[in-house]
Amino acid sequence: MSTTDPTQRRPQRRPLRRPRRGARGALPAAVLASVLLLSGCGGDGHQAPRGWIGEHYRYQSHDVYLDPADPPVTVADEIEGNTPAKDRIVDGDLVLLRYDDDIVAVQADGTRGSRIDIDDYNSGMTRYSSRVGNRWPQSQHRSGGDFRGGGPGSGK
Repeated sequence: MSTTDPTQRRPQRRPLRRPRRGARGALPAAVLASVLLLSGCGGDGHQAPRGWIGEHYRYQSHDVYLDPADPPVTVADEIEGNTPAKDRIVDGDLVLLRYDDDIVAVQADGTRGSRIDIDDYNSGMTRYSSRVGNRWPQSQHRSGGDFRGGGPGSGK
């Protein structure tokens, strides 16, 4: 018969606690949300690629860049290859790319090459309104929120 020394006993193991049901997905969801927030993947992706344009084309002045060799359609294709525009208008030697807050205009510069102008949306609409017509909204944030009705009653 063997006897065991009471001082030599193993400590009892505690059972592992399982996380509460609601807490199981909390950490992965928080990690996913922070990754999306930091990467900018939560938006719709229609921001003008100012940084990319600045890295790939020659700076001329504030929001004006040059490509000395390629025609406007080729340059616009390169820009949209990096960041797709919401819409595109080609009118002769001018290509207009519509983004959420900006309009990128690519036009012929001299006998060869292209000039790239980046305007905020409202300035671009004023500048290129004869080429855009009614195809694009006059203001990028206009959604009909100014309508106040027209019937009888108070509150107007």
